[in-house]
Amino acid sequence: MIRRERLKLLRIDSAGFERGPKNSITDIKGVKAGHLTIHKDFKDSSGKKIFIRTGLTAVVPYDMKEEKRLFAGCFLFRCKNEVTGYEVIDDFCYLNSPVVISNSYNIGKVYNAILSFGFSLNRTEIWPPVILGVNDSCLNEMSKSTVNENQVLRVLHDASSDHIEEGSVGIGLGLRAFDWKGGIGTSSRILSLDNRQFSLGTLVAANHGNKTNLERQTPKQNINKSELENGSLTVILATDIPLVPYQIRQIVTTLAAGLPSVNIMRNPKDSIACLLFSTANAMSLENEAPSFFVYSLVSDSSIEKIVKAGAEVIKEAILRSLLLSTSAQGRLGRRVETIPDKEFKKILKKF
Repeated sequence: MIRRERLKLLRIDSAGFERGPKNSITDIKGVKAGHLTIHKDFKDSSGKKIFIRTGLTAVVPYDMKEEKRLFAGCFLFRCKNEVTGYEVIDDFCYLNSPVVISNSYNIGKVYNAILSFGFSLNRTEIWPPVILGVNDSCLNEMSKSTVNENQVLRVLHDASSDHIEEGSVGIGLGLRAFDWKGGIGTSSRILSLDNRQFSLGTLVAANHGNKTNLERQTPKQNINKSELENGSLTVILATDIPLVPYQIRQIVTTLAAGLPSVNIMRNPKDSIACLLFSTANAMSLENEAPSFFVYSLVSDSSIEKIVKAGAEVIKEAILRSLLLSTSAQGRLGRRVETIPDKEFKKILKKF
């Protein structure tokens, strides 16, 4: 409750958009999300204490029992982390897999688990699995891969359209942003386009904007300064706006390329992975080669408005991830604190 009360500090200049009922990516009908959070300590065979502060966060774009594809687009900016399925999305502009955010060392297990998930539903196709990798080695011992297939399957099967937990949950447990505790944030907006009402939502994993290493907290440790180059912002956007591929590509590219210029990225070496999918204009796979498709779409003049709403939800989701994250101690004895109200207000002024 205390963390939720901090949201009173959040003030976002609106461009005339109302928040969705849940202010969440799950305001888009059919979209679900879930987390796996792994927080444990143990000693390895040499007696070294190991801190595991990781997990995964999954967005399920539609009922995966249905054989269909959604139009999607992805833009990577200076991305140093693994992103599976990117080439297919870039070339063919479709998505028919859950989207999972995981640390890079668990990607193989998550990939196999998504395939198993599809097999369990008797899907003829759930390929390619889409996993967005992040580096959570600030607090997590990444070399100790701790996620197993059954855990991933449980998250995908149990994903919910209800309230999504934010902050230090799922993959957000081991993240750090703006030199404070980062994590998961979500937000949504309602748009009126061509006399029709639509929703746009996002889920972000904030692991960026850091300017300092952690020498102050761990003066006796051998700090790898290259960790400052591992910052990343991961953005998943969902909408029910009937967009076609070239519109999606224009929107996601404009949003991702514009983020550094609005002070969201303070570290010039940070990377961005931004994915957008539309639940409208779904392509059925019941017929292997349908003779034609009939799409609905909004006018190109609506794109500017959609981009404004997208920038707004991304900003709010990042700020929510900061406000709702809790302090955590992890690898090398490091401790990353929740951002104080005074420091949060300073960041807010720059957004």
